[in-house]
Amino acid sequence: MVLLYLRKLLVTGELAPGDKVPLEAVARSCGVSPVPVREALKQLQNEGVVVNEPRRGYWVTTHSQVEFAELQHITSLLEREAMALGAPRLTDEDIQQMDDYRIKMERALTEGDLWTTNVAHREMHFVPYRASGMPRLVKEIERLWEHTDHYRVLYLHKHSDVQEVSLAQHLDLIEACRTKDPDRVIEAMRIHREYATATITPGLLDEDGN
Repeated sequence: MVLLYLRKLLVTGELAPGDKVPLEAVARSCGVSPVPVREALKQLQNEGVVVNEPRRGYWVTTHSQVEFAELQHITSLLEREAMALGAPRLTDEDIQQMDDYRIKMERALTEGDLWTTNVAHREMHFVPYRASGMPRLVKEIERLWEHTDHYRVLYLHKHSDVQEVSLAQHLDLIEACRTKDPDRVIEAMRIHREYATATITPGLLDEDGN
């Protein structure tokens, strides 16, 4: 319960990169002692989402532009492999599921529900990954997504024309998956990820931390 609550704070931007995690306030909101909160924070620390500064507490991880780009690059390499294996195995039901998640994501974004938007967005993207039949590969991609989930709000909060481009790219990705052609799927995802990275990056710290 506490871990999910913290994830929601991170994904919705209530806890932004560089913020200190208010341990006592989180404990009160969840109706628990600080102990479960610390345990949840240790899990997030293992995922690279927060860092612990001795005697100062936990802080939301801040990535530089170079660090973020590196994470995106590593993620894209694993995604390419998952899509190459998964695309030919996609079923009509898988494609429909992707479109259902897309609709759910768009509706939640319109309503300002960033948590539901994020969950639906992730599930839509992971349909072709899971079709690869390689759960360890999928788990590793999930782990890398966790590293940058708290930056996704920077993308979701961009002005409407950026959102429109992204939503159109989701449709392109789904249509590519419908063909079951790995090259088309990989190319559609490459375009989408590069656009997302270029859009989020201006919100990150420069290399000197300013």
